[in-house]
Amino acid sequence: MRSFEQEISKIAAVGMKPGMEVIRELLRQLGNPQENTAVIHVAGTNGKGSVCAMLERCLREAGFRTGMYTSPHMMYYNERFLINGEMISEEDLLNLLSDVEIAVRGTEKALGERPKEFEILTAMAFLWFSRQNVDLLILETGMGGRFDATNVCDTPLLSIITSISMDHENYLGNTLTLIAGEKAGIIKAGSSLVTSCDAAEALAVLRQEFKAVQKGAPGEAPGARMLLVKDLCEWETKSLGLAGQEVTLKTPLRTYEGLFLPKPGEYQCANLACAILAWELLAGDHSPLPAGKERLNEESLRKGLAALSWPCRLEQVRESPAVVLDGSHNPDGIRQLAIWLSGERDRYDRVILVMGMLEDKDRLSATAQLDGLVSRVIITKPLSDRAGHWEDLARGFRRIAEDQVEFIEDCHQALRQAIALAGENDLVLCTGSLYLVGELRKNWKEKDLF
Repeated sequence: MRSFEQEISKIAAVGMKPGMEVIRELLRQLGNPQENTAVIHVAGTNGKGSVCAMLERCLREAGFRTGMYTSPHMMYYNERFLINGEMISEEDLLNLLSDVEIAVRGTEKALGERPKEFEILTAMAFLWFSRQNVDLLILETGMGGRFDATNVCDTPLLSIITSISMDHENYLGNTLTLIAGEKAGIIKAGSSLVTSCDAAEALAVLRQEFKAVQKGAPGEAPGARMLLVKDLCEWETKSLGLAGQEVTLKTPLRTYEGLFLPKPGEYQCANLACAILAWELLAGDHSPLPAGKERLNEESLRKGLAALSWPCRLEQVRESPAVVLDGSHNPDGIRQLAIWLSGERDRYDRVILVMGMLEDKDRLSATAQLDGLVSRVIITKPLSDRAGHWEDLARGFRRIAEDQVEFIEDCHQALRQAIALAGENDLVLCTGSLYLVGELRKNWKEKDLF
């Protein structure tokens, strides 16, 4: 049977080129399906996927028919296209690609340029969610924002920008100011912005962009607001170990006592605050929702959060020894992981780290965060052409004896070795690349890993 991966590789152009002309033409060829769906647009360096997942699950609990488009996928392309939490079938995915292929040819004829893979996937998403008549589409940017293929929605219900830190510098710029400028590209006239960004230089860019963009908003539209998590929210959290955490979160409107969030890590509280501020905007007097704001009650919020599932984000996949997969893949993500690990370290006798990271990431900054928190390291190779000299990752671990560091290229074998070395009260932590943890989770049954 033909695979989707094989089929899209035949159609898509290779590489990456900034600009919106190709995606707009591709969507025009399809009848501009992006205009048929109410969108909540989410960007940021880290946390945007978690915010998408939280909002989607709560909105679904409130009775909305939800669509969610995220990237990259952990295991299967189908994960990018969710309706009410259910992945698109392989048959529907292939048929959708066939429909869009006609528009791909039309775009190439019109512009002399073939769309790239992400442009094709994004066009497929808009077409799929339009055909499926979702009430709300939670839309995650791929990278950046201003020139991201998802940034074709000129009137989103609202925009969300999570934390901003250094990542993808080759494409977005080598300073926080430049990166923030790209993320700020999703801000639209007449639409409110919720942000958990707390880096001063990045936040200054977001404020400036928001003010400039709103000058073009229609005078009769309700005033768009910029809501800052760092100014408006406070929280206290009680760790429940790998089961998650209990959070009491205060916003200007109310205090939510004892929310259960089945995701560990205090850093998730900023993501939670982002989602709840967005929820309150949607439920408020000037709600941008076309209908149904009365459904957004606290009961739906609590039930949705408690039922949250978001794989490979501090996800426990085995109990004894404990095995955790975490998709942290840049220095700031690893820093947040290290903060969580330092708080939980006393629960475990040893921590055995299985780590693989792409060569175009700042590996030394990332590994420095974990150095001293782990007992043993197994360096492995992520399944990506960008893995490069994957063994160089070991240079960042200076506080671990040489005989406690080993190299196993095959990631499945690396995890087997870690589990074999671990005692019942040890933690096996796998991190460093989405490609790594996605591959391990995808094949955990087939490879008999967990």
